[in-house]
Amino acid sequence: MRTAVLIGWAATIAALVAMVIGHFGSHDLNWRSDQISTYAALGPLDALVSASMLLSATALAVLGILSSRYGLFGTGLGGHVIPLLAGAAASGLMVLAAYEEAARTLTILRQSEFQAIRQQSFHDAGLLIFFYGSLLLVMVLGTMIAVSGATWMEKLIGLLILGLGPVSFLLMTTGWTAALGIDGPARGIQQRGSLLCLWLAMAAMLAVASKRSRRQASGPESTKAVAYPDSPTAG
Repeated sequence: MRTAVLIGWAATIAALVAMVIGHFGSHDLNWRSDQISTYAALGPLDALVSASMLLSATALAVLGILSSRYGLFGTGLGGHVIPLLAGAAASGLMVLAAYEEAARTLTILRQSEFQAIRQQSFHDAGLLIFFYGSLLLVMVLGTMIAVSGATWMEKLIGLLILGLGPVSFLLMTTGWTAALGIDGPARGIQQRGSLLCLWLAMAAMLAVASKRSRRQASGPESTKAVAYPDSPTAG
């Protein structure tokens, strides 16, 4: 269990580092207007951006395992839903990494051949599956942690995770950049702000998993004293 938690942390931190480094290099892309997928397809360090996606998929898979195999987030209905949502989000990321962006704009896509349109369709499907799967995971797991937290700190972290879901959605879908006085296309800023919220939620979920794994490893008596609802040691 502790090994799985360590793998989750390593993948989560490495994903952020790879994503940041993947934006460097000599190119004509603009992070304010170009999306991450464009860097994964056209950037000089595109392999690092794609690796970041796969590392994030690994971290999501670890969360699913921690829930299904070890019951760190409960063994009730919610505990069975978590692996499904984590798996869906991870699958979406793997599709994103496998089918790179084929057209930066709709105009380019309309002029593309069938193979490029097919590739872009898979790419867009992977993005939607990942994003909405992640949102549901964040909100469901955040609610579970807030309700079942053994301490007030855990409950507050659960509420933070829960709140990051709607914030991520709004950052992705609304024109908030214009309200801040940012002129011109800012789709890249919107996407990165939204995905940063999801990364923070992932880190917070792993923090809770780390604490609960140490609690379980410390012995039955310690675990029983702070058991959370639907856990194997509850009652």
